[in-house]
Amino acid sequence: MPLDGFDRKILAALQEKGDTGPADLAPIVGLSASQISRRLQQLRKDGVLRAIRASLSPEALNIGIGAYVMLTMTSTDPGAAQAFRDQICAMDEILECQMLTGSPDMILKLATRDLASLNDLLSNHLLAAPEVATARTSIILQEVKSTSAQPLRFV
Repeated sequence: MPLDGFDRKILAALQEKGDTGPADLAPIVGLSASQISRRLQQLRKDGVLRAIRASLSPEALNIGIGAYVMLTMTSTDPGAAQAFRDQICAMDEILECQMLTGSPDMILKLATRDLASLNDLLSNHLLAAPEVATARTSIILQEVKSTSAQPLRFV
């Protein structure tokens, strides 16, 4: 479905503040709340709007360490790779996981309480997995930009 200017305004507003309802979006977008409700329903149906989530404060949740872990895998066996990906998806400390071209094979974004919990996650879970050959970890010192907002200029 091609997106028009109204759809882009709706999506931009929701990416900035996800708890904005149709009545609050109406003056921003220039449509009635009922028209916005119908557009939101269509955007969900078309898979453009997948979910609206809360952004939580790591500090308020006692999360003191953020890190990236670059993994090189031992093999490309599809069954073993899927089992490892399932294990990764079950760990709530792992915020993101992307498969990459070249080396490393995978990059993970982690959030843990402290260095001890990071060490436990690395030593007892990631490095203990037979599918992992090597891991290189970089601790995040400062968050300069972090967003889940997608650019809308390509639609």
